[in-house]
Amino acid sequence: MAEPTFFDVVRSQRGVRLYRSDPVSQEDVDRILRAAVRAPSAANRQPWVFIVIRDREVKRSIGELYRQAQSPDRPPPPPGHFTRETEEVPVIIVACVDLGDRPNGLDLPRAASIYPAVQNLLLAAAALGLGTRLTIPFQNSPELLTELLGIPEGYAVAALIPLGYPAEPDHLGGSIRPPIADVTFDDHWGNRPAAGAGAR
Repeated sequence: MAEPTFFDVVRSQRGVRLYRSDPVSQEDVDRILRAAVRAPSAANRQPWVFIVIRDREVKRSIGELYRQAQSPDRPPPPPGHFTRETEEVPVIIVACVDLGDRPNGLDLPRAASIYPAVQNLLLAAAALGLGTRLTIPFQNSPELLTELLGIPEGYAVAALIPLGYPAEPDHLGGSIRPPIADVTFDDHWGNRPAAGAGAR
């Protein structure tokens, strides 16, 4: 069967909350990571490191930290939700960014360069029929996750990405977006595109 086109994948990729326990092959994980590291980065620094987690107890500990990091005002996740049953997700990928010579300050181009790689990862997973979700749950207490995973000083967790086959009723595709005319200006803020531009 022919692989989907790029635009097919862009339309199918969406955040998945429910995952089957079916294993994800190492071959597929490797293909996904090879796509991730092909991403562009500021000054070609390629400041990314990925931790691929399959160990059930490590995933369980991540789930506990994830729930601790959530606002107490939020309702608890429903049964089957990946934040409630984290150990059931086949793979969790932690995307880390090398902060370079400014570990305590913000080097925006370097830090932002992790996200094209993350987007490549999400799209590559969707091309293989795998679900993902971009989560960034540890901004207020990053030391909890860095200590758990042994992440050294000078690196920061940029994203935590569950990876697996969607469980019903979750699925790939079908996400709704507004017409691009609603979020686009021509030449100057406030100048709307010509009538008829943009589509769902």
